[in-house]
Amino acid sequence: MVIKALALAQGAPAYQAHLTLGTLEQAASDLSEVIAALRGLVLEPTGIAETDVFTKSLFVQFEASTPLLAARSQLEKLPGFRPGRAFDPHISLCYGAPPEGSAAQRDVQDLLSAPVRFDRLVAVNITLPIESYADVMAWSVAGTY
Repeated sequence: MVIKALALAQGAPAYQAHLTLGTLEQAASDLSEVIAALRGLVLEPTGIAETDVFTKSLFVQFEASTPLLAARSQLEKLPGFRPGRAFDPHISLCYGAPPEGSAAQRDVQDLLSAPVRFDRLVAVNITLPIESYADVMAWSVAGTY
């Protein structure tokens, strides 16, 4: 709901809330070890932050728990893993500068009050880098696990 409200205030497309575990050059044939490591994953939010990076404009930070780091390690072993930037567990709330004086401010702060349970792994086809709303709208789901 927060992502949709912020996207509406920005005049931007809404997207599914997600934590990016990492990227592969192409779809993996076997994600079973990654999925096993993620089963029942619950993460504690540690803060709200902002940067000038388009895909990390406003986000909720999470503690890098042992199960999450184990899943990331399994992903890194897959062929075509793209190391990219350092692993930084977060959920982006908006892409591009957050709207000034947004009515969603209280809702954003409320995201820190409860742990987040992850219930699926979604493989998404994207083209890097992601620098515009058009790039976000071009995403397509390759598989849900």
